[in-house]
Parts: sequence; structure tokens; C-alpha cells
Amino acid sequence: MSLSCNIRLRRRWWFRFVFPGIVFGLLCYGTWAYCHKLCYDQIYKQLHHRSIAIGLICVVCFLDAIVVFIWCQMVIWVGPGTQPHVAPYLILPTVSKEGADDEGSQDVSMEYDAVIPPSCYQCDPHGYPIWCSPCQSLKTERTHHSSELGHCVPRFDHYCLWVGTVIGRDNYRLFIQFVAYFSSLLLLMWLPICVYIRDITQRHRGHGPPLNVNVILTLALAIFGWLMNTSTLAATVFYMGQNQTSLEAIMDSKRKKFGTRKIFCYYSVPNKSRFVVEFDRKEFHAFWSKKTVLANLKDFMGSNMLMWIIPLGKPYTFHCRTELSDSGNHLLPSGQRVTLGEILGPYEERFSDYTIQAIEDKIAKGNYLTTLRAFGDEIGPKR
Repeated sequence: MSLSCNIRLRRRWWFRFVFPGIVFGLLCYGTWAYCHKLCYDQIYKQLHHRSIAIGLICVVCFLDAIVVFIWCQMVIWVGPGTQPHVAPYLILPTVSKEGADDEGSQDVSMEYDAVIPPSCYQCDPHGYPIWCSPCQSLKTERTHHSSELGHCVPRFDHYCLWVGTVIGRDNYRLFIQFVAYFSSLLLLMWLPICVYIRDITQRHRGHGPPLNVNVILTLALAIFGWLMNTSTLAATVFYMGQNQTSLEAIMDSKRKKFGTRKIFCYYSVPNKSRFVVEFDRKEFHAFWSKKTVLANLKDFMGSNMLMWIIPLGKPYTFHCRTELSDSGNHLLPSGQRVTLGEILGPYEERFSDYTIQAIEDKIAKGNYLTTLRAFGDEIGPKR
């Protein structure tokens, strides 16, 4: 059993780099054919447009380096991100780890490994949060477990076969930049070929060298790749404008296959109780959308718009208010529990005002599954 599992894992690790290797090989081939067979042999030597040829070679090589640099960041240096371990929410009163006291009674303890439940979280029909068995951790909103990486990825978008990694919260902006710069590179390849192909063929009729077959093949590959990249970029930007991941958009379009409901546990301040509310996927469509398209784009790409075009990314780094002990207890020095926001840091997903209003409207109409009281609501703040 363990041997077959190890073989499967090794195969997955090896398979991850097959398609990126093909893309890198075609990129090297296309660059060679474009720079040598078109720019140097035809534009520089035959047509004598030397400054144009040198400029095209320099720009294409520069974009090649940018694309490879972004890929290294996206796959090797940054990655999609890893959700921090989240202990169970403090919903039920817990028993002291030291057991019963001298009289045999059990006291409610504040020294149990648990987190104050946030005001709203995704749950099952009974109000209990979603648990990830492989990670032994709660799965927070928009987080999905990656079997390829072996851990939960915050804001899981999709697994890109051509890149060879999962796209998540940390490397999402790098993925957009990768597709955008790659599209620009391919455009710069096929467009000059189309511009000069007439001059080259006319010169061939006057006993000049013919258009090299490698240039023709590069033209076909560049157009095909450009169409794929631009369509991917357009779809992704459209999803970002709605504050949706690619996975959420796919699940939303295939409701019958992926289920038809989302369930949330919401703490109502006036009622001092939690309500379990159910939504179908049509209602859930805009749950993460902010007030404007620009706000949605900033939620994915970052608030600094200059960094949208600068191909430099790094994983989120943050420090909690407390040092977590080796045992995993999330305790402040005073004994106060930490909140989910203090554990997740920048990985915390916040519901939109539309979402909160929709939940409160259902509660006001009595349209909820059940109610419950969480012990953690009485001892700490909720975020």
C-alpha cells in the first residue's frame, strides 16, 4: 500500500513538469526561429531594416526572460500559499485538560485548543464548520484542499496544467502577469511575421531566399498560443470583476453536478444567538463581490495598482499577536483566545455587505435551518 502510494506521488511530481517543459521547449524553439530565421536572416540581412531587427530581438528576449522569471516565482519561490492550521471553533464548553478536580467535578476550561468562532462561517446543516481530514484543520472560506500539494490552499482558483502548479491567493497576481506578458510576447512574434511575410515572398520571386519553414511554424504556434492566452486572460479578468475564482465560476455554471446550496452559521447580535442559513448557488453568486469592479480587482491584485504590472511577487508574511506554542494552543499571554483573523492574517476572507444583508433578511423572515449558541460567543470578540 505504501509502495504504491509513493510511486503515485513520484509520478505526480514528475508529471507536474511535463507540460511546463513542453511550453518551455516551444518557447525556446520559437525564439530561435523568430530571432535567427526571421529577424536576422530576413529583416536584417535581406531587407536591411537593421534597427527594427535588433529592436525586435531585444524586446522578444526581454519578454522571454520576464516570462521565465514570473514562472519561477509562481511555481518555485512563492507558490499558491498554505492556509495556517485552524483549530476547532469554541462552540461547545470544553473540559479542562487536567481532568476532574478533587471533588470529581469538571470545570469549563479556557486552556483548550480552540478558536473563537467568527461572526459568519461556512458550515454543515447543524452549524458546525467544515473540517479537512488530511490537514487536521478547519477549512476557512474559499479554501480548498490540493491533493497535488498535500495542503489546503487559500482562495483556491484552479490547477494550471501548463504552468504546473495550483493557483491560489499568493501566486494569483503572478499568474495574471504570466498570462498577460506571455500574450504580449506571442503577439510580438506573430504580428511582425504577418507584416513582413509579403515583402519576403515578393523578394523570393526576385530570386531571394524563401520564407523559412521554421518561421511559418512559429507563426502558427504563436497565433494558437496567443488565442489561448488572451481568452484565458479575458475570462480571468471577468471573474475578478465579479470577485469570483475560476473554481467558483465553474461550480456556479454547473449547479446540478456540484450541488445547489451553501450553508452559513451567522451570529445575530440582537438575538444573541447563531442562525444556520441556507442559500442556493444562484443566491450565492455575488457573496464575495465588493461595491465596485475596481474594489473586486484590488481584492485579487492588491491595492497598489503599480504592482499589477511589475512582475515581482512574494508570499504573504504576517505575525500574529501571539506566539503559538508547539502544542498548537492558540492562547494570548493573558489567556484570552485568538480570533480567526489573527490566525489567518491576510488570508482571511471577508463577506460583502450584500452577503450579511442577505443573511439577516432570511433570519428576519424566519427562513433558517436551525439556531444554536456557541460558547465562544460569550467570551471573546468575533471577526
